[in-house]
Amino acid sequence: MSGPFSDPEFVAGLRPIPSGIGDAAPSWPAVDLHGARPDGTPVTVALAEVDRPLLLVFLTTDCDGCGLFWEGLSDPPTGVTAVVVTKAPGAVDPIEVDRLATAPVVMSDAAWADYRVTGYPFLVLVDPSERRIVAESVGFAWSDVDALLAPWIGQTAPRNFPIRTTPRNR
Repeated sequence: MSGPFSDPEFVAGLRPIPSGIGDAAPSWPAVDLHGARPDGTPVTVALAEVDRPLLLVFLTTDCDGCGLFWEGLSDPPTGVTAVVVTKAPGAVDPIEVDRLATAPVVMSDAAWADYRVTGYPFLVLVDPSERRIVAESVGFAWSDVDALLAPWIGQTAPRNFPIRTTPRNR
């Protein structure tokens, strides 16, 4: 069986998780996402068509820590476009993804390889105008979203975020 882990260049670019927010940004470019919606229809997120920072939230359906992000994205942070990325149908149940989804979803194994994501929940912030990954982090709590966005967006999640466990600094 062949996959991205059999490619030495791909493996050489992997970093330990978590890759802290203070680390240097990845050297590979951000790419368009191609996959399917939970209903099976094809979907593409073309970076050229995104007019503000893009927050990619890599999740799965059977992860204890992912529930916080599935729920939280019903009221995503202002100033970004948020998209959930799951593995392709077959690796995850599209019916379960559809049940959990509160934000747009792209089901794509290729996106996980393209963004070199090996675990979940994982957050990637993209500057679509420059096709550049500006920050990434493992997501343990919504405060990780705040910390990821703050240097680039200058704000934290909305005040009425339903499951915040830490006070806002506004």
